[in-house]
Amino acid sequence: MIGIDMTGRVTLITGAGGGIADVFAKAAAKVYVADLEIEDAKAKAGQLREKGLQALAVGLDVTKKEEIYSLVDRIVKEDGKIDHLINCAGISYNKPYMESTDDEFRSILEVNLISVHNCCQAVLQQMIPRKEGKIVNILSASSRMGSDFFSHYSSSKFGLLGLTQSIGLAAARHNINVNGICPGLIETGLGEKQGGGLIQQMSRHSGKSQDVLRENLRRSIPLRRFQSGEDIGHMALFLCSDLAKNITCQAINVCGGMRMN
Repeated sequence: MIGIDMTGRVTLITGAGGGIADVFAKAAAKVYVADLEIEDAKAKAGQLREKGLQALAVGLDVTKKEEIYSLVDRIVKEDGKIDHLINCAGISYNKPYMESTDDEFRSILEVNLISVHNCCQAVLQQMIPRKEGKIVNILSASSRMGSDFFSHYSSSKFGLLGLTQSIGLAAARHNINVNGICPGLIETGLGEKQGGGLIQQMSRHSGKSQDVLRENLRRSIPLRRFQSGEDIGHMALFLCSDLAKNITCQAINVCGGMRMN
């Protein structure tokens, strides 16, 4: 039987992590749950600790480079290393392109693209001397196809796809793997920041009910089900394992068949 055991491994997850933090903690990794909303991070870490798993909550504004480097230094001081970096932090504005603003575009690029660059550089400075490490960036189905309803978000994720490939090439000579995951429609997001906002916007412009639109979206997925945070976590765990030692510079769809590239 092949299993993935992350005992002794240290994982830093930005953006609270959701189901990804659950998966890594259950695999016995020590998980640092980093988020701007420290209460969200504390709630997630607390849930994991109640199950006897290793998780610590840390506050992090990914738009502040000095906070990123300070956190990385703290983790390395406490644990001696960082084995995995999972870049999950991201924002989105769901509205038609002609209603979007310059400030929204700048803020999305700052969080979704520039902050990932800073997180990767900070962690790579610690990984490169060890010649070991894994980085996974959470991309999007929108990394490969634009959309009127989240044009700036899609632009940032297209950029993140290119950044992931480029960092992967730079890190490969140091035996470090860098990959991306392109989630499809995540059910939890539909009720919150991304999907819910998207459905609300679609409803406003089409006149159709949100329930009808949600069902139409579900039916657009060949497997007829939304993805979960755990689905994304399982792929991230695989990419961080020795089973994926020869996979790098890739963007892997976890979308129920919505995309085939």
